[in-house]
Amino acid sequence: MNIIIEGTDGCGKTTTIEALKTMFPKANFSDRNHDTICKYMLKDVDMKTRIDAYQAFLKANDVKVVFLINNDGEELLRRIKTRNKPISDFDLEAPLYNTLYRDTYVIMKVNNMTEGKLFMVDVTGLSLSEQIDKVKKTIETF
Repeated sequence: MNIIIEGTDGCGKTTTIEALKTMFPKANFSDRNHDTICKYMLKDVDMKTRIDAYQAFLKANDVKVVFLINNDGEELLRRIKTRNKPISDFDLEAPLYNTLYRDTYVIMKVNNMTEGKLFMVDVTGLSLSEQIDKVKKTIETF
């Protein structure tokens, strides 16, 4: 099983993936998909273009995609600012990109465009262990 964990900076993708690898040793986890998802998850890409690209990607690939959403913008920025690496202007726009991930998923779900391969997990306010458990439960539904 190929699983891509997506979401804005600071939402806990990498940490969650590391924990999930031990729980699902036969799964192939990826931290983001740069060729399609990241390429179109930009504020200057209109929603229709983004959704069309994502639906085509989902149809063409044997993959499950999980969008991690954390609607606490202050928490996202706190996590980013405590990292041991330089912070870019892009990093500081994490709350905006979180909204793009959330809104993209909602529109695709409402319009039956997820192809049964796109999922959203809201991790707002969860501890890391609660977040991992919630994503694990979503993966177990695949």
